[in-house]
Amino acid sequence: MAYSTEAILWGAFVEQHLADLPDKVTIASLVTSNDYGQAYDSSFKAYLAQSPNKDRFAYVNELIDINAPTVTDPMTTLASKQPDVFILMGGATQCTQVAQEAQQNGMRDHAKYLLTNQNCKGYMTKAKVGGDGSVSNGWWIMGGGVRDLGSTAEDGNPYIQWARDTLAAAGIDYHTSANFGLGFEYAFPIVQALRIAGELDGGLTRSNLMVALRAMDMTNPMLLPGVQFNLDGNKDGYFIEGSDISQFDSARQQWVQQGPVIDLSGQSQNCAYDQAAQTCR
Repeated sequence: MAYSTEAILWGAFVEQHLADLPDKVTIASLVTSNDYGQAYDSSFKAYLAQSPNKDRFAYVNELIDINAPTVTDPMTTLASKQPDVFILMGGATQCTQVAQEAQQNGMRDHAKYLLTNQNCKGYMTKAKVGGDGSVSNGWWIMGGGVRDLGSTAEDGNPYIQWARDTLAAAGIDYHTSANFGLGFEYAFPIVQALRIAGELDGGLTRSNLMVALRAMDMTNPMLLPGVQFNLDGNKDGYFIEGSDISQFDSARQQWVQQGPVIDLSGQSQNCAYDQAAQTCR
């Protein structure tokens, strides 16, 4: 899912829950100090700036290198602000570290809503966070509509079972990394585009591959029903602009979808990359 779309969904989520929040809402975020984190941060700030409720929001953030060994220092600083809403605009090991830190530094007790980003969907189980997994309980995610390869909720899904069997045949335990699911998600459009490009006049060339990708409109089996998967030439540069809104249930060890999926296909503005600022404008 486009990071700008995800940021819009975060903002809309906060606005939809204003009745549960104080008159002045403190929103805190941990942001990776690269273009990935900055895309989230700039898009979220832009959403807050145009909101009719903007005077109710106080937004604070802390930057962190994506390769930092721990998140303790910035999370301690953010916890001291006593945020009502926290959003992780990072990924990788930060997914589990942030959940653990929020439990230990008191943020979990104070914040009404704790949100992590789509890239953390497979990282919040007890196998990742340790213990009984309770530190992940209640966290929210705009999950990009992506199916969780390791979730028991996907048992019985033919495509997911095929993916699991494919890994097992190679001696790989799909439980050991959420990246296996991402691999199947990312591989699907590439395989389809290569097949389509090979059937175009001239066969498999770079330009035909670009045409195949930019004209793609398919049902992606790694996505939940209702989330579109398409591009539209130069008009729409994002395959996925839809998402589930889910909350983690530590007892069930899975993300539980809350309400229907949201799809904004074709509504995200293409990125105009600012090299100096290293972010989209």
